[in-house]
Amino acid sequence: MTAGARPDPVDDRRLATVRALLAKAEASEYPEEAEAFFAKASELIARFAIDEALVWAGSAERDQPDEVRLVIHAPYLAQKAVLVHAVAVAHGCQSVRLLSGPGHRSEVISVVGFPGDLRWVETLVTSLLVQLTSSMLARCPEGLTSSGSAGWRRSFIMGFAEEVSARLRADRDAAAGAAGAAGSSVAGEGGAADAGRGPSVALVLAERSGEVRDEFRRRYPSVRSAWASRGSSAEGRRAGRRAGKEASLGRDAVGGRRGLGSG
Repeated sequence: MTAGARPDPVDDRRLATVRALLAKAEASEYPEEAEAFFAKASELIARFAIDEALVWAGSAERDQPDEVRLVIHAPYLAQKAVLVHAVAVAHGCQSVRLLSGPGHRSEVISVVGFPGDLRWVETLVTSLLVQLTSSMLARCPEGLTSSGSAGWRRSFIMGFAEEVSARLRADRDAAAGAAGAAGSSVAGEGGAADAGRGPSVALVLAERSGEVRDEFRRRYPSVRSAWASRGSSAEGRRAGRRAGKEASLGRDAVGGRRGLGSG
């Protein structure tokens, strides 16, 4: 991302709020309480992202799409890239694997999007990969062959990514719906003269999506589709989905910049 930008005090307060909720989730000894704190943090992230999009729509000096590069570590690079892509897409961004070639133990993934969305993507990806590794190692059945264990883990990661993607999309859709309903209510109270004050949330998100897509194509005009094995274990996939439902973000991982997903 662009270096040297001055921190926004509002953004700092929002990040502090999210961190405080995640710290409570991490400190709680009760799973239901921890999940409630995490759910609130996820809801706030989605709401903040929609707020930023609406401010962008009404600004004379709009932010432009930017890029952040994340490093993930072997094993299971292709499957971890699917998780990164799921988080990116859920936040209106696009991603591409910058393949290192066979034998490399790490890989760079470029994520293109608006600066505010990239901040949330980076925060969530860092934390979710830490949680993924911990859950996968704890849940992998004993007694599997080497190939059986690898197949189970690939399936686990894919199931985890599917569930996390669904959760993030639901939170963002709910935030967009709430913002749209609030705008309609204000317009209704103010009469027809106020109804055309600004574009709808859907139109704003569509416009941002178009700008991200154009910037992504400008930076990466020759992207090819890649295939990632879904693994061979239905039980591994179910376990991954359960872990995705329970995923919480470790407070030590939030906001960090480091290599992702070793283990």
